Amino acid sequence: MPKVRHFSIAAKLLIWACALIIVFFSTTAFLFWQVRQDAEVSRRIVTENHDLDAAIQRMLERLYSVQDNIRRYRLLGGDEAAVDFIVEDLTRFGEILDETLKKHPTYTNEWKELTQEYQLTLNPGENTDDNLAPNVTVREWTDILEQSLFDNATDMENRLNSLHDAGQRAADIGLYGLLACLALGVGGGLSLAWFLNRSLAEVQRGIRDLGTGATPRDVRILSGDELGELALAFNAMAARLRREEQMRSDFIAMLSHEIRTPMTSVREAVDLIESGTFGDVNDKQRKFLQIAEKESARLSDLLTRLLSVSRMESETLELHIQDTDGERLVTSTVERLAPAAEAKGITLISEAASMTFRADPEHIRQVLMNLVGNGIKFTPKGGCVTVTGTIMPDEIVFCVHDTGPGIPEEEQSRVFQKYYREPQIRDSVDGAGLGLAISKRIVLAHGGRIWLTSEPGHGSKFCFSLPIKA
Repeated sequence: MPKVRHFSIAAKLLIWACALIIVFFSTTAFLFWQVRQDAEVSRRIVTENHDLDAAIQRMLERLYSVQDNIRRYRLLGGDEAAVDFIVEDLTRFGEILDETLKKHPTYTNEWKELTQEYQLTLNPGENTDDNLAPNVTVREWTDILEQSLFDNATDMENRLNSLHDAGQRAADIGLYGLLACLALGVGGGLSLAWFLNRSLAEVQRGIRDLGTGATPRDVRILSGDELGELALAFNAMAARLRREEQMRSDFIAMLSHEIRTPMTSVREAVDLIESGTFGDVNDKQRKFLQIAEKESARLSDLLTRLLSVSRMESETLELHIQDTDGERLVTSTVERLAPAAEAKGITLISEAASMTFRADPEHIRQVLMNLVGNGIKFTPKGGCVTVTGTIMPDEIVFCVHDTGPGIPEEEQSRVFQKYYREPQIRDSVDGAGLGLAISKRIVLAHGGRIWLTSEPGHGSKFCFSLPIKA
């Protein structure tokens, strides 16, 4: 099956930009062409129609004057002044006609009769009506010019209408082009941003989950561009991390099982020797045997924690939900850890309210043991560790507040990760960095949440909440 080619981000942006540029320049080119056309029409109206209209109006004025002077000459029985006016008007009429035909040669055939030789009869008629009647030749010229004036006005009106229509069309095209540019610019930009952000959000979610220390999960591949390739690479990395995590869990489980048996034998042997089964033991020997027993117990506890993490990573955590007395749970936890607190000179305070909720009591006790044990471990001599239990409308909240050195803000987001230990106490306090990771897994399995508030120099406060009805 051939590989489907997808557009890269750069190609998508280029296509979007080209479409926007094409629409913009197409609209601009059309408007420029339309303006040129309108300018040409306007020029023709001014240089042709308007000029011709003015010329015809002047020629008609001269012809009307000729008619009036002919009537005057006839009625007055021969007025030499009227003859002079007639000659002057006809001369001026001829000059205007020649100028007009030079500018508008298309009227040469139409005005052919105006340029031919003519003869005007000025003799008076037999009666007044004959004297008042217009001269036939001049009337024919007037009719020709009036028809030309009407035709020119009609042509001017048509051109003005076409100019108006062209302007309206240009306005519509400009508006449509602007809307298209806005649609492509805003709509296309938002669409590209949505598609890119959707793919990027998937990768960000995977990276954010990975940063919290959770088991990396595959992200959805929503595009075939560089972000899709990034999501594909992230999924490959997540799969490799899951395989490595599984291999590490399997190795820890195997190692814990393999070491537990000889460790049990060592502890039993130390107990037998310390009890004097094989002979008397002096004080110095008993001191070192007690150190060996203490270290064996610490190593056994570490193996237990490693096994707990291994089982949880294998998703084999089983909860036995039952009615649980919160006050008794806190009290028993404090009683079990009281010797360790007294050994360090730390005051251990229990302030739990009377409450009952649904949970696995052994696992919740383990969470409290981890949190209170950490409080005792990191609180200096003379300090105080307070354990509280509060009932809310829908949940139970347990908090452990110590007076230790506190946790820097930049480290707080990583304290619940497996094997993490704060750099400042890494070399001074024992531990494998598993207690908080185990506690978080147990709390989340109950449908609760766990968090901390801390400020360097003012201690730390670890809290977790559980729903009243699991």
